[in-house]
Amino acid sequence: MSQSGFEMVNNILDMWKFAIQAIIFLVLWSAVFSVKKGKRDGIAAVLFILVNVGLGLLPCAAWIRYAVLSFIVLGYSGMNYKKQIGKAVFVMLGFYNLHNLSYLMAGSIYEKAMSVMMDGLDIMQSNYQQEMNQCMAVGMFWLVFSYSVLFMAMAAILHRIIKGVVVMAWQDVLLLSVLNFVGSMIANIISGLLIVRTDRDTFILFDEKPDLLWKVPMIAVFIFAGEAALIYFWQRYRVLLAERQKHFVEEQQVKAMKKRLEEAENFYGSIRKVRHEMKNHMANIKGLAETGQYGEIEEYVQRMDETMQELEYKYVTGNAVTDVIINDKWRRAEKAGICFEADFQYGGEIPVFDLGIILNNLLDNAIEACEKLEPGKGFVRLALKRRKQFLLLEVENSFDGIVPIREESSLPVTTKQSALPGIITEHGIGLQNVRDVAERYFGGVKIKVKGDVFHVTVMLQQGEMKESK
Repeated sequence: MSQSGFEMVNNILDMWKFAIQAIIFLVLWSAVFSVKKGKRDGIAAVLFILVNVGLGLLPCAAWIRYAVLSFIVLGYSGMNYKKQIGKAVFVMLGFYNLHNLSYLMAGSIYEKAMSVMMDGLDIMQSNYQQEMNQCMAVGMFWLVFSYSVLFMAMAAILHRIIKGVVVMAWQDVLLLSVLNFVGSMIANIISGLLIVRTDRDTFILFDEKPDLLWKVPMIAVFIFAGEAALIYFWQRYRVLLAERQKHFVEEQQVKAMKKRLEEAENFYGSIRKVRHEMKNHMANIKGLAETGQYGEIEEYVQRMDETMQELEYKYVTGNAVTDVIINDKWRRAEKAGICFEADFQYGGEIPVFDLGIILNNLLDNAIEACEKLEPGKGFVRLALKRRKQFLLLEVENSFDGIVPIREESSLPVTTKQSALPGIITEHGIGLQNVRDVAERYFGGVKIKVKGDVFHVTVMLQQGEMKESK
């Protein structure tokens, strides 16, 4: 093979390598960001591949190419994923680590292949240079091929491990990037020691220490295994934390429902008490009338009226628990200057405990959204409708027009701050619990946003419930 032929093969292999790098970067990006492939993202991906290949063909140092690409990636993530730049940093560090580790392992394969081929060459042959170029071309092919296979294998493993990474705080980025940084540094140090040129000679590490041909790849494998294990256990920790948060919220809701039951029992106990004492009240009024103490009668009746108003419910739903919940929310809304309307009649189709959880969550969310508006501009409307075997519980409210959506569930995220962020974030799980209750009755939750009006519909199938697993 001529020198020009070798250079052409080398250029083709370089383009292959640069294209593989860009594709694997996009694979890692899609795994971490869980992005839906849209037209804009597709165009950005193609441009990224072309830019990587183009920069690779320019006569510049590798670190300059990586710096330019990093600047492009951070700029793109800043424009489209403003609050997730930490994820972009994690992807870049992880990509660079995998690149270095795979190149380190491929280097051992290259050295072994070259030593075998070079042993078969005779320096005294007339075509020695052509044979040398051919061996170099074959060696470069095996280097790039093995590098690509190892790179893709490691990226595929991480793609499988990384599932639904929704939130990645900067402390998470730092934790998960420790081994990426360490692995990249170790790989660079070893690569720098493989061939050392001195004034008198060239020191080749693998020639002096042949056992490093398998020890160096093993180091790279263990570094990658540590990174993969760290990501896996971090995700397990996030899952357990989410389950703990959900359990905490469910426990709080059970306590709230028990409190509502106690309030309902106390309310009807008060009614029974007033009814029982009504004869005494009438006897007192009759006695005051007989003695002509009409001013005392007026004051007595006024005190009775105040007592009756405390026991009066604006909305009578047909159940003590739903009476307490809806009227409690009405009073809260009225104090905040929020217009509250309810068309709700409980018929016993769904256990009141589950229905109470739905009402509590939806009405709390609606009132909290209205409380952010100016007094008098907020409204909440509640309605319970029946469509054949289905119940449709609808809550409509005004809000400020900002609806951040969860990537993994399409449900709005909370805008409230937790008292213990990162440990217990009970806020924002309310709609998820509503959906969980709805799914137990073969139903679901539908959310519509029109302008500054937020509409939630919960569909429940009457008389049906899935067995909890």
